[in-house]
Amino acid sequence: MTPLILHPQGTPTCPRATPRQLYIAWVPFQRRAVAMEADFGYALHHIGVSFRSRVLRPLEYLLKAWQTLALLLRDRPQVLWIQMPPAPLLYLAFVYRQLFQQDLKIIADCHNATFRRPWIEFPGVIWLFNRCEGVVVHNPFVEEQALALGIEAAVLRVLRDRTLTPTPATLSAATTSTSERVADPRPWVLVPCSFNADEPIAELFQAARLAPDLTFVLTGNTRRAQGRHCLDDLPKNIRLAGFVPEAEFNALLASADAVVGLTKLEGIQLSVANEALSYGQPMVLSNTKLLQAFFPQGAVYVDPLDGAAIAQGCYTAIANAESLRRSVVALRQAVEAQWQQQAEPIHRLLES
Repeated sequence: MTPLILHPQGTPTCPRATPRQLYIAWVPFQRRAVAMEADFGYALHHIGVSFRSRVLRPLEYLLKAWQTLALLLRDRPQVLWIQMPPAPLLYLAFVYRQLFQQDLKIIADCHNATFRRPWIEFPGVIWLFNRCEGVVVHNPFVEEQALALGIEAAVLRVLRDRTLTPTPATLSAATTSTSERVADPRPWVLVPCSFNADEPIAELFQAARLAPDLTFVLTGNTRRAQGRHCLDDLPKNIRLAGFVPEAEFNALLASADAVVGLTKLEGIQLSVANEALSYGQPMVLSNTKLLQAFFPQGAVYVDPLDGAAIAQGCYTAIANAESLRRSVVALRQAVEAQWQQQAEPIHRLLES
């Protein structure tokens, strides 16, 4: 008997006959994949082994490839989801299919960086994408990029990030545990970072200096900042929390006075915005066209290249927190309805 699947919001879905599936992500954690797991029914595996030095990246990929191959040979899924990037995982998926399981369906879940350098310059990636059963992108902007690069419309599917509303027990645990992580006086804002080149870290530090009564809590692996951002001479009100486990990150999300998500690039759909949406938190976001279209309420939009604008945006979000939270809750319901509509073609693909 097919089990009844519960949405993250707690609403039961119709039972669906789903094939045996694996989802492989070569990262320590990715909220998007977690949020979709119950609905699509795949078994999710984060493979997060990493080395401090980028010189050792080829060895890191070899270790991840070995772990991935072991999972595939053990479970022999009918459908393999792969999170893109990195491109070597795409190569591995097709090598496995050719050698061991030629009827395997491959679905590439493509994040924003997939279609930018260096990943899009790997030999043959467009050819391989066109031989996937599905190439899933997060928004129409990225869909246009993919089409312009030569990926066929027949394999493309648009599926935005899904919200994952926390349970009352999660919220209660978060409230009691956050004080152990952040001892600084309120108000404080949470800034989840990847330390990618598109993130305005220097401008964020400038904002912190202009808002000395706020505490800025930055999460994320600071090793990724090497060669991209200078983390020396930190403002006194910046806290580098590093990469934190999911439960601790949820606690920070639930207890922040505001959540900040910044990018200098158009077309980036920030995961942090969706996480803030899930937890009903007021947001401070870059004023890109995409973010304003995807999150039309519940946020203060700022110029990511202007530290003063970022600081003022944080003050505005905190001052108007209650009204912004109400707007976020209303938006969350609309986003869930849109996600269900976009997910339906992928369900049909899985069932075909």
